[in-house]
Amino acid sequence: MSFSARTEYFWKAIRREAAPGKLFPSLITSSVVAMMTVVLSVSFVALIFVDPISGFVGEGTSLMLLTAVILGIFMAIFSSYAGTIAIPQDRVAPIIALMASLIIHEMRGDDPESIGITVLAAIATCTLLVGLVLFFLGAYKLGNIVRFTPYPVIGGFLAGSGWLLLTGSFRVISGETFTFSRLQEMITSGAIMEWIPCAVFGTIAYLAVRYSRHFLTLPGLVFFAMLAFYAWLGFGHYTLGDARQYGWILGAPPDAGLGQIRIFPMLLHADWGVVLNQYGSLIALLLTSIVSILLNTSALELASDEDIDLNKELRAAGLANLCGGFAGGMVGFQSLSLSSLPLGMGVRSRLVGLVSAFACLLLLWFGTGLLGYIPKFVLGGILFYNGVSFLTEWVFDAWFRLNHEDYFLVVLILAIVAFAGYLQGVGAGIIIATVLFVYKYSSVNVISNILSGDSHHSTVDRSPLEARLLDSQGGRIHILRLKGFIFFGSANNLLNTIRERQADRSLPRLTYVILDFQQVSGLDTSGIVSMSKLSRLAKKEGFMILAASVPVDIQNSFRTAGLLEEGPGQVRLFRDRDYSIEWCENEILKTELSEVTHEVKSLPQILQDFHPWRVDTGALLDYMERLDVEKSHYLILQGDPSQELFFIESGKVMVMVELDNGRTMRVRTMGAGTVVGEIGLYLDQQRLASVVTEEPCTIYRLKADALHEMEQKNPALASAFHEFMVRVLAERVTQQNRTLRALVE
Repeated sequence: MSFSARTEYFWKAIRREAAPGKLFPSLITSSVVAMMTVVLSVSFVALIFVDPISGFVGEGTSLMLLTAVILGIFMAIFSSYAGTIAIPQDRVAPIIALMASLIIHEMRGDDPESIGITVLAAIATCTLLVGLVLFFLGAYKLGNIVRFTPYPVIGGFLAGSGWLLLTGSFRVISGETFTFSRLQEMITSGAIMEWIPCAVFGTIAYLAVRYSRHFLTLPGLVFFAMLAFYAWLGFGHYTLGDARQYGWILGAPPDAGLGQIRIFPMLLHADWGVVLNQYGSLIALLLTSIVSILLNTSALELASDEDIDLNKELRAAGLANLCGGFAGGMVGFQSLSLSSLPLGMGVRSRLVGLVSAFACLLLLWFGTGLLGYIPKFVLGGILFYNGVSFLTEWVFDAWFRLNHEDYFLVVLILAIVAFAGYLQGVGAGIIIATVLFVYKYSSVNVISNILSGDSHHSTVDRSPLEARLLDSQGGRIHILRLKGFIFFGSANNLLNTIRERQADRSLPRLTYVILDFQQVSGLDTSGIVSMSKLSRLAKKEGFMILAASVPVDIQNSFRTAGLLEEGPGQVRLFRDRDYSIEWCENEILKTELSEVTHEVKSLPQILQDFHPWRVDTGALLDYMERLDVEKSHYLILQGDPSQELFFIESGKVMVMVELDNGRTMRVRTMGAGTVVGEIGLYLDQQRLASVVTEEPCTIYRLKADALHEMEQKNPALASAFHEFMVRVLAERVTQQNRTLRALVE
C-alpha cells in the first residue's frame, strides 16, 4: 500500500472512530495511556541520567517525551493493528543506562557537559541504527528469521533486562550502582534503607497487577502513591524545597521542553570515538528490540484475537525510530502492556495512540517542569515493578513451562548478567546457545531409514527367477534415506554407519551404497569432507556410491570436490531412489545370471517357472493374441476402459501416471514374465495409468471376451489362470508389505 493510500485509509479510520459513541471511551483510554507513558518515560530518564550527568535530566525528559510523540504518531498511521501503542521501552532502557554508565566510565575526568552530550549522541546513533535495521527486516519481509532465535536465549535476555531494571531502581533512589561486592557497604551507609519504599511500592504494584488483572490497577496505584506522598509531606511539615534537597523528588528544571533539545550541537561536540566504542550495546539493543517486537506482537495477536503482520510492525517501528533518531530520541517500539490496556476498556482505535501522543506533545510545548515533582520512589518503583515482572516470568514461571536444560540456560545468562554484565551475558548466551544447538543437532541422526535391497526393491516387476535371485542377493545393496542439514557431526555419524555396515561379515558383501538426498536441506563443507572420506573408503573396499534426488547446489559441491569424476569410489547421480535401486538390481542380475538363463523363454515356459501347473499351459495361447511392438508403443492409455490384460514375454514396459500439471511420473517398470493391466480387467474400471514400451517387446494380449470363453470351454485352465493371477497379486502385496515394514522400522 502506497503512502498516500495508507494516509487516506488512516483518516477514514479516524473519522469512523471519532463518532460520538466511540470518541469518549477512546479519550478516557488515551488519558490513561498518556499518564503511563509519561511516568514510564520519566522513570527511564531517572535511570539513565545520573551523576555526573544528572543535569541532563530535563533535556533527557524532553527527548524521551518527543520519542513517545513520534512513536505514537507513526504507529497510529502505519501499524497493522489499530490498537497498537508504542513508547520508549522498558526492555531497552536498562541497556541504554548501561551504555551511559560505560561512557561515563570511559570519559571519567571530562566535564559533565561533554559526557552528557556524548551520551545523547550515542542514544540518537543507536536509535537511528536500530530503526534502519528494523525497517530493512520489515521491508524485505525477513521478520520470520527472528523466530529462529532460541527461546531460552530470549528468556535469558529478558531476565537480564529485569535484573538491570531492578538494580536500576536502586540507582534512581541512591544514585549508586548496585553491586554484590558493595552490598555490606550499602547496608551500612543506609542506601538500602532509602531504597525500601521504592521496593515496597514496586512489589505492591506487581502483586496487584498480577492478581487483579484490571486495566486501571497500575495507573490507579501510581496516582494514589503520589497523592499519599504529598499528603505525607503535608503532615510532616516538609516543603517542596526540603523534598528536592533530600532527593525525594526528581526536580527536573522547570524550563525544560521542546526549546531545550539540542540536536546539532550534540552532534558537533560529542566524542565520537567513545560513541563508536559502544558497538556491544548496539548489538544488544538490536537483538532485544527485534526479539521484543516478535514477542509483543505474538502476545498481542492472542490477546486481541487478530492477525498482526510482523513485517509491517517492523517497518512501522523502523520508520518511527529513524525519525526519532534524527530528533535525538531513544529506541522505542510496540508496548504489550499499554497496547493491551485499551482492550480491557473495550477500545480498539488508532485515536488512542494519536491522542496520547498529542498529550505528550502539549506537555513538551508548555514545559516539563511539572514532571520534576514526581516522587523518586514512584519512578524507582515502576522500574522495580518491571524488573520483578521480567524476573518472575523467566525465573519462577519458566520453571513450570521449560525443560530443565532450557531453564538452566536462562538462569545461567541471568547469572552472567548479574555478576559480569549485560553485554557479557548476551555474548555468553549466544555462544552457549550456538554450542548447544551444534551439540544437539550433531547428535540428531540424519538417517531417517536404513533399507536393504533384499526387502526394498525397485518398482520394476521381475520374472519369478529374477525376483528370487534379488531376494537372495539384494542384501548387497545398502540404502540410506537422509534428512535435514548434514554438517560435521551428523556427516561423521553417516560415515560411521556405512563403515559399520561394510565391516559386518554376518551380512552379504557390501557392493552398493545408495544415499537418498530427497529430504536433505543442505550440506556444509564438513559434510563434503565426510563424502570425500566415504569415496576413499569405497575405492579401498570395492563398493559403489549412488546418490539419488541430489539438489543442484549439493551436486555443484560434489563436482567442485571432484566426487563426480569417472573411476572407482566416485559418486553416481540418479534422478531418484527408485532408479538407483533399479540400476543396482540390473547390475546384480547381469553378474549373477548365466548366458543360458538369459535365453528368451516363451510365455508357457515363464508360467511354468512361476508355478508348475497341473494343466497344459500351452493351451493358454489359444485364447491370447501375440503382439510384436516397437519402443514407445502405448499398450494402455490412462482413462480408457479396461477390456484386456497383457503378458510380457520379452522386453520391458513402463507404467506411468499423467499428472494434472502435464508431467508424468513413473509408477513401475515391468519386464519379461510379468503381467500388466489385470487390476482394471478384474475390476472393470477405467485405466488409472498409462503403459508404454521402453524397448521392442513380445506381448500376449488376453481380452475379457477370451477369458469368459476360457471359463466356459476349459474350466480347469481358467481356474489355473486365476490361481496364477492370485499368486501374482499376492507376491506384489507381500513385496509392498516388506517395503512398508522396512520404511516404518
